[in-house]
Amino acid sequence: MKQITTIILSFVFCSLIFAITARNLPSIPSDEINTYTSPPGLADPKAKAIMDSIYERYDEFKSLQVDMVYTTGYQDRYATDTIHGFRDGNKYRLEMPHQDVVHDGKKVWFYNKTSKEVYSKLSNPTELNFIYPTKALKSWESSFNYSIAGELDMGEQSFVRMLFVPKDSDITNVGSPEINLFIDKNNFQILKITFSQPDGYIHILDYQDFIPNIKFHPSLFEFDFS
Repeated sequence: MKQITTIILSFVFCSLIFAITARNLPSIPSDEINTYTSPPGLADPKAKAIMDSIYERYDEFKSLQVDMVYTTGYQDRYATDTIHGFRDGNKYRLEMPHQDVVHDGKKVWFYNKTSKEVYSKLSNPTELNFIYPTKALKSWESSFNYSIAGELDMGEQSFVRMLFVPKDSDITNVGSPEINLFIDKNNFQILKITFSQPDGYIHILDYQDFIPNIKFHPSLFEFDFS
């Protein structure tokens, strides 16, 4: 349980960017978020093959710009934020309505737009950082059981849903924490991630427009909140 708590806290923390999908992605229906067809167990060859294909696909992205929608809440009470993310190698920048985050390769800088306060911390290479999806996914593979939980067809596009639950968790328990990963079946890009906590609280990342492998001006990743 300590592992899932750490992962969820890392998710809520501002270095939460995960990866990219394609331009103008369709919305995944909400009734597909928390359902599953069979309990996850040790990864079968098909599930493992999908994970390996995701790693291969995301290794192609050396730099990127992405828009995301982050939703969090409980029952019928939800809050939504937009996130503009930029990544180039080990540097990144997140722009949110109330806060900006800049990683210059050595430090992570946080700027609160309301209070005008600035906070920084040294970069820790062992931290889960959702701007590097392969690191997060590999961590999930070691901490969770996972399976292919079904497919969803929406017109010309088909999506695969992967379900992850902690290895020490009982999937028959309604309060069991879980992660759902929605993937485009054609190109193995991630469309949506949902984190469901035991108390019913949920975090959702929807990935919107993105531009991969572009050249940014170096100043974008420098600390300057003036």
